[in-house]
Amino acid sequence: MGTFSRKIHLFSLVLLFLSATVDAAERVRVVYGSLVAGHMVMYAAKEFGLFEKYGLDVEVVGHIPGAKALVPLLSGDAQFVHAAGPPFVLGGLGGSDVVIFLSLADTIPYYLVVHKDITLPAQLKGKKLGVTTFGSSSDFSLRFALKRLGLDPEKDVTILAIGDTAARTGALNSGIIHGGAYTIGETIRLKRLGHRVLLDVAAMGMEYQHTAVATTRSIIERHRAMVLSYAKAIIDAIRQMKSRKEDSLKILAKYLRVSDPEYLEAQYQENAHRLYPKKPYPTVAGVKSILDNLAPREPKAKLAKPEQFVDLSIVRELDQSGFIDGLYR
Repeated sequence: MGTFSRKIHLFSLVLLFLSATVDAAERVRVVYGSLVAGHMVMYAAKEFGLFEKYGLDVEVVGHIPGAKALVPLLSGDAQFVHAAGPPFVLGGLGGSDVVIFLSLADTIPYYLVVHKDITLPAQLKGKKLGVTTFGSSSDFSLRFALKRLGLDPEKDVTILAIGDTAARTGALNSGIIHGGAYTIGETIRLKRLGHRVLLDVAAMGMEYQHTAVATTRSIIERHRAMVLSYAKAIIDAIRQMKSRKEDSLKILAKYLRVSDPEYLEAQYQENAHRLYPKKPYPTVAGVKSILDNLAPREPKAKLAKPEQFVDLSIVRELDQSGFIDGLYR
């Protein structure tokens, strides 16, 4: 075989190898509940090339608010959903086989923010406070915070379902409500308008399955290797976000469409260093907190066991194999 022929043959082999590599990458679709910093680890995995590293071709479909984020998962149009814990628990209570297999925040990342006219917890008595929807994370956080401050959320205040971030922020600023539970980004904006933080709820140490990644039990059973690969990419992205601050800030700015340095810095510190765990086991105690909050309005929650909503085996397998510890060496 001549030199030219050998080069052509070698080139053909390279093309064949590249083609096979592309074909071998398993295609996966992902949706997420809302455009918040807590879900940015998913985009970090994409930007850092970690999905490809672990053999996946991932398409991020977009964000679908609240319980609607489960629709693509249950219809088979998506394999993974990043969202807050309550929709997953409600889905399970409704009879679906949705299951949480990664935890991205196992406490309540909220702050009790009150109108600038309020200076003491006692002044909230008789006032209106806002949450997104009843049974949501903001609802749970608000009720938990009020109890910590010695107030009865059922008797001392009126809690209203106001809607999304913009609606709740506007309601507080205009005086329609006098307080609510807000995330760090919302809190920064409200503090700039003169409103006050009465309590850092996350500092109270309450276990709560806030941000999580879910799939279905049937997907884990049929495509376990794919679920493990996805978990590897997210766990690796957590590790890289903790160590690659400037790159992570750029990712936050790009996908949140924000350029405010203070806002981006606060979101980075809150998520990469305060909330994202090195070993993202779902929290059984945190799911119980969700069930306890739902129980007064959802009879099935009283009888449910938190273990039925989580699958610990994915993180356990990666942990026991040494994969996670190896990332941090």
